[in-house]
Amino acid sequence: MRIGTWNVEYAAGADKNLLRRAVLQEHDCDVWVLTETHDELVPSAAHEPIHSDQRRTGRPGGRWASIWTRYPVQQRLEVVDPRRTVAALVQAPTGPLIVFGTVMPWGSDRGDAEPGTPVRAWSELHRVVLQQGQEWAVLQRQHPAADLCVAGDLNMNLGGRHYSGSALGRRLLREAMAVCALFCATETECVPAGKLANPPIDHVLLPVAWKPRAKVVAAWEGKTGSDPRLSDHSGLVVEVDLTAGPSPS
Repeated sequence: MRIGTWNVEYAAGADKNLLRRAVLQEHDCDVWVLTETHDELVPSAAHEPIHSDQRRTGRPGGRWASIWTRYPVQQRLEVVDPRRTVAALVQAPTGPLIVFGTVMPWGSDRGDAEPGTPVRAWSELHRVVLQQGQEWAVLQRQHPAADLCVAGDLNMNLGGRHYSGSALGRRLLREAMAVCALFCATETECVPAGKLANPPIDHVLLPVAWKPRAKVVAAWEGKTGSDPRLSDHSGLVVEVDLTAGPSPS
């Protein structure tokens, strides 16, 4: 099972979307969580979309997060913030799987603060991490037979040298992961050496029980050399080995 995430900078440009789609098809994921995306960017005809609400991005169809899945969608799940997040219950080979796609706030994100109101750097991230962590736990309680995958643009690196985020944000995220028995499959040390110039800030969080069977199998820059810029973010794919048998309890 392959799960990928990529912030595609709102998928601007028809020619660039052909290139983006080629990247998505090359990496051939069963589940994609695309962030800062647009309805025009479709991984394949075999993938079904579940979108967050539209954003005003200059043309209709812009989204903060979209899930594209080959697996049967059992249910679209209600989320606290339908602008920023999207969630669905899908039937994966491992059984029911909650996929939660998100874009967490960046350092200067003001959220819904009134113009002129002072907002401390990263304070909106801290609020949203707490909110979403609680929401993940609620979804697990509502669907006790399902595994949970959280993926998207978390706007912070985990592991490696400091690149983006705050120490408090990372602590809050790790605490939320621990409550929900999740681990980050895309920590800096998990990415094959030499693939990315900077630690990833887009991540895939998976059940701790899957840790022995999950690894990053692809990572790429949004722009390299003289190639067209497809994004200001790198993309990643995590593969879960379904042939390894049950994970140890």
